[in-house]
Amino acid sequence: MTTILFNYSYPKWEEIPDIDLYLDQVLLYVNKVCAPFISKTDKGLTASMVNNYVKHSYLPKPDKKKYKRQQVARLIAITTLKTVFSIQEIAATLNLLQSQADSADLYNSFVDFLHEEKEPLAPIIESACRTVLLYQETLSYIHVHSEEEK
Repeated sequence: MTTILFNYSYPKWEEIPDIDLYLDQVLLYVNKVCAPFISKTDKGLTASMVNNYVKHSYLPKPDKKKYKRQQVARLIAITTLKTVFSIQEIAATLNLLQSQADSADLYNSFVDFLHEEKEPLAPIIESACRTVLLYQETLSYIHVHSEEEK
């Protein structure tokens, strides 16, 4: 069982804005949600990252420059997972999962496991989330140790 050494609260699917958002709104929202997982040296999600994700089909194209709930949820997952996985690995995994279940169910399973370690829809969700949580835990030990040295 992972000891969580930081606080975070991801929105459930239903809590993600149901209105289409422009890119600057998406960036603000996703970076706020994912802030606990973004290191101080990382600038978080940027416009160029989103444009590259769309260009490489890791993220569906926006409709009239607006992003829907599904795209925002996918960006939250990508931003969280990219701390430990490559974008290609994340995209391949998300595409595989989407062929097996609904986006809302998958996203809520991801959030439920991160928050409460509830049984996820797919073992790969548990494995990926545990990897991210363990990475964050490791970083917190390093941070505590470096603070003690000062």
